[in-house]
Amino acid sequence: MAETLRDFSAAVDKLISVNRDAEQGFRACADAIPDVTMKRMFVDLSAERAKFASEIQEAVRSIGFEPPNPLGAAGTLHGAWISLKGAILENKAHSVLEESERGEDLAIQVYRQAQSLILQPDLRGIVDRQLAAIQQSHDKLRGIRDQMAPLPTPAPAPATAPQPVSKA
Repeated sequence: MAETLRDFSAAVDKLISVNRDAEQGFRACADAIPDVTMKRMFVDLSAERAKFASEIQEAVRSIGFEPPNPLGAAGTLHGAWISLKGAILENKAHSVLEESERGEDLAIQVYRQAQSLILQPDLRGIVDRQLAAIQQSHDKLRGIRDQMAPLPTPAPAPATAPQPVSKA
């Protein structure tokens, strides 16, 4: 039983933490990108992840546990890296989208691991619903990233030997 509670607590901690990290990371994405539409998308995703973390914390309280309150330091660091990489690279939007998708990959992994450890039906329903939303945003970010991918640089044409001029 103690091991089960420890696993449950660790899963809840990771869920809350990954959402706080995403909240901060998406906020950094919004700051790093000039496009107004994309900026709005990242602000909305940041707010959604703050809501997700709060929902999990409230659900855990409702079943009699005090949830952890991770600060999301990894999101702050990841967000700073996104800003730095975006400032350096030529295709800033594409770089930010790549890093955002990578963060979503991590969130999906954390959620899938938690699904096997969270058996309480109401909390499990929240986790399942949030995972579906994260998967949807992941797919949207990937689609936008793919549309904005820099065009491959064409290979230089092979050098050809000059053809002799025929004298007729």
